[in-house]
Amino acid sequence: MKTQYEIYQSVQKSHPISFKLQRRILDLRHKSEIRVLAMGDSSVFGVGDTAVDGNPHGPGWTGRIKHDLNTRFYLNLGTNGSRVVDVENKQLPASEYFKPDLTLICVGMNDVMRGNFSPMQIRSSIVRTIDKLNSAGAVPVILGLPDTTQIAYAPKRFKRVIRERIRLLNDVLSDAALQRDAVFVSALNFKTLMHTSNWHVDRMHPSSLGHQAIATWVRELLGLPLRAKEHLNTYSGRTRKDEIKWLVFNGSKWLFKRSFDLFPMMLFLMAFGLRNLEQQKIKGWQLL
Repeated sequence: MKTQYEIYQSVQKSHPISFKLQRRILDLRHKSEIRVLAMGDSSVFGVGDTAVDGNPHGPGWTGRIKHDLNTRFYLNLGTNGSRVVDVENKQLPASEYFKPDLTLICVGMNDVMRGNFSPMQIRSSIVRTIDKLNSAGAVPVILGLPDTTQIAYAPKRFKRVIRERIRLLNDVLSDAALQRDAVFVSALNFKTLMHTSNWHVDRMHPSSLGHQAIATWVRELLGLPLRAKEHLNTYSGRTRKDEIKWLVFNGSKWLFKRSFDLFPMMLFLMAFGLRNLEQQKIKGWQLL
């Protein structure tokens, strides 16, 4: 069993946190039933986790943490398409009476993939969310975005803009977590996640194997015990034909929606904005 110092060091490797927050994390180890709340977008909802029952969405990494902690108290409020402001305005109020001990959050990719991407608005929403969770006594854990441009199918110049947005968003989330007492887990540090076997056919959501890898990684970073006798299944029986059909059906709807907001802005940035992005870095929020 890890000592207090070892657990503190393991979490610090991902993101510096206060001793006060670390004490609250350590207290979770002694709870026989941890109340786990999940908030965020489709990655929290469980898209890509097809191994448990064959459906295109399953427990996801948050549901797998719930399983591995062997707790009965779990509420997943994640929904497809959610943005950071949706977590604050829709999901957070719905969690008020659940009284979570641990809150797992992953959100931001839908902000990155919009024409009106606003890091300043994102920071305001995530700060208010963290403050509300802390006031309720929950440990807020924010999973940063991985750089999916490493494995996604897209033009190089398109990837460069998306990569810069992901970097900016992670900077905003990391800074907010540091300032407001939350745990930020940088997915950019999880290098093995970039293996294609860890990703769904759309290259935007983890596969069942990826969801479990994230669940194990986050739980171990927090020093929380594995109480389940075994992990949930990670082998999906869905055929390649099933995956392609899902991708064509869902991908066409996504492309249609993004043709009205993201793509016009991306064409501008691809043609004129890259130099500004490289020069301004964090000051380039207004441009994005």
